[in-house]
Amino acid sequence: MRFLLVGLACLVVGIGLTEYNRRHASKSDTTTEPTEPTTPDGKRKPKHPKAVATLLETDAAGTDAPTASPELAALLSVPEGGALAGFAPIAGGTFAARELRGGFGAALFVMEVNGKSGLVRASPGEQPKLLFSRNGTIGALSVDGSTVFFSEGGLVGSTHARGGEPVAVRARFKNATVTSLASSGDLVVVTLMPTGVDPLSTDPVGAVAAISSEGEVTLIAQEQVRPRAAYTDGKDAFWIAGFPSGLYRGALDGAFSSQLSDKAEEPIALDGDGVFFRSPQGTGPELRRVGRAGGNMQTLATADLGFLVASSGLVRFATLGAGPKLMEVTVGAEPTEVLAIAGSPRGLALGGTTLFLLTTSDDGKTVLLAK
Repeated sequence: MRFLLVGLACLVVGIGLTEYNRRHASKSDTTTEPTEPTTPDGKRKPKHPKAVATLLETDAAGTDAPTASPELAALLSVPEGGALAGFAPIAGGTFAARELRGGFGAALFVMEVNGKSGLVRASPGEQPKLLFSRNGTIGALSVDGSTVFFSEGGLVGSTHARGGEPVAVRARFKNATVTSLASSGDLVVVTLMPTGVDPLSTDPVGAVAAISSEGEVTLIAQEQVRPRAAYTDGKDAFWIAGFPSGLYRGALDGAFSSQLSDKAEEPIALDGDGVFFRSPQGTGPELRRVGRAGGNMQTLATADLGFLVASSGLVRFATLGAGPKLMEVTVGAEPTEVLAIAGSPRGLALGGTTLFLLTTSDDGKTVLLAK
């Protein structure tokens, strides 16, 4: 009987405590947690530190009407003569040029005159064409198939490589400037720095991100110092960052990032299972190769290279400084000279099987050569 009474007493006390807790539960205990933000395919968006989230913040994309500048277009021409070692001039004029890229037998580059910039397409046997112009500065270029991607401040846009179409805006970063970009199919990889930050800052405030065809931004790496020279093979991203700078690789979904070399500078290029890059050394810059997954470091040449392309095991590079040259080398062989460059090199690119070399002469004229 005594045990029965004790049991009943415990039951009454338990019910009382339960009712007390129910009546005095805080609002935070009884309110359903808000649903986490999701991507268009229903996946949860990852939470980032405030500084990173601010850096990746974007405005509505949409389109952007390209403009035409008769002033810039009138400066384009095909230089007469000047063929050398199989190279023939296909475009030129009195303007500054940079960001040479190649695709399907054509070259694209940025021309600049009096604060304006324009995107130019040139190929052998055709007149060079100004695809569009901007009152601001076109920053970086990447060509994939028939599409050319470009940046202007925090804007990432694309258009057809032959022109005649409006600019489709992939992303508008509200608080970041795009320092480089690369593309594979419809995927774009960008390196970002906060708007207004000194580009020579050694603070780890930059980031690397991927942009899908729908404009969804995925963080690949954060806390980067001066990220630049982006490259992608559609599976991973590669870039230069740090001070002193190194070569990095990261998964496009942000699952991992790793350092491939602690001494690396742009330019970089991909070919086969290797990454080729400029490596600063005490005895002088070197052209090096490292496996895409790391390891297997090789030195191909000792040279002050400024531009680089690689395809099917053949690496071509243009040197800087006095007496610049176009060189070529394969792994395990000695580099050989292809061409003594008149003036200064400004870019090197492959468009299909056509090799393009962009130069500036001593009198300030730009010449684009093709072979």
